[in-house]
Amino acid sequence: MEKVQGKELEHTWYTMTAKERMAVVEKIVDIERMLFAIRFPASGSIYFKDSVGTRTTTIDLPLAVNRGKTDRFCIGPSTEFLWWYQRRDELAVNRGPWETPKELLEAVGHRELAWLQKFGKERFPREPLYREFYGHQEVDPQVQVDSLRDYLKVAPHIIPENPELCQPTIRHPDLSPNNIFVSESGDITGVIDWQHSTILPMFLQAKIPKHFQNYGDDDSENFRRPELPTNFDFLEESEKANELELYRRRQLHYFYLGFTSTNNKPHFHAMGKHDLIVRNRLYDTAGRPWEGDNTSLKAELVQTSTYWPDIATSAMKEANFPVKYPDADQLRDFIGVNIDGWVPTESYEEAREKERYIKQQMLEAAETEDERKELDEHWPFQDHEELD
Repeated sequence: MEKVQGKELEHTWYTMTAKERMAVVEKIVDIERMLFAIRFPASGSIYFKDSVGTRTTTIDLPLAVNRGKTDRFCIGPSTEFLWWYQRRDELAVNRGPWETPKELLEAVGHRELAWLQKFGKERFPREPLYREFYGHQEVDPQVQVDSLRDYLKVAPHIIPENPELCQPTIRHPDLSPNNIFVSESGDITGVIDWQHSTILPMFLQAKIPKHFQNYGDDDSENFRRPELPTNFDFLEESEKANELELYRRRQLHYFYLGFTSTNNKPHFHAMGKHDLIVRNRLYDTAGRPWEGDNTSLKAELVQTSTYWPDIATSAMKEANFPVKYPDADQLRDFIGVNIDGWVPTESYEEAREKERYIKQQMLEAAETEDERKELDEHWPFQDHEELD
């Protein structure tokens, strides 16, 4: 930070005009465009060759990446934080570099499996929501162990066959305003905090940076131009503040997608593929440290199974999903209810919509009236009166 000219973007980010903010977002996308254009031979992290120990596996970078100069750089083990979090540095696992996406996807699963087998023990979930979900009881990590083994059965068969989507690509891990420095004129003078940067296949890198995302908002997800409400001038001050914050979030989402669509087309096209989103979510969830949540990974596996023909490799498209779950478990995990039918209050409406959708799909798929009648009578999520 002492060497970078300018000041942190966070000091001016919230007072910028829409035009100024749009200009900065375009410059950020241009930096990403340059990064996405670099062709790396493997996934992992970048090191100076003379700073890596002789026992560390590395892969040399081609001279083109070294700008035609001496080969100063190489790809070595991943410096992504999760590879070293909570004693994961003590595990004898494959931290990279990885020459194929298959090696990478399997390495993440084996890392978490090894950690659970060495350090996993019953515990209360970290998140309060999950504590309530599990009835304020300690959770057995064996369920997550089983889900990780299921993930390892699935992972080799979800790798895109398009070479461009498997191209190792580097991104900055945290493009937040406190990591971006700008000059008085609004030019980007530097980006800091690269220490956890990792080269990963394009299909795992394709996503909107966290700071620019506004998912869950209908306008943002449908790429509508942001506008303030027509009655904005007549709102209370607190309501105006809320609307301005929503407007700012929509702007960032809209500007980022807009500039990416014109300036970084490979990234934009990859982000628009829903099958890549499914793969990405499964990978991210499998690599998430276990903190008492036995639901998320299993739910992602169930979700992946519903998209199987679309995301499976050619050799597996006609085959069944590699993991078989009992129908009741599959339905419960997808809808988000526990074995007793309990669902958190704030998730009730979403769970109810999922339940109605699944039932309707199954009723339409039934071939005879008798099948539909039987399904309706034995549907596991029936309304009923609760009696003391």
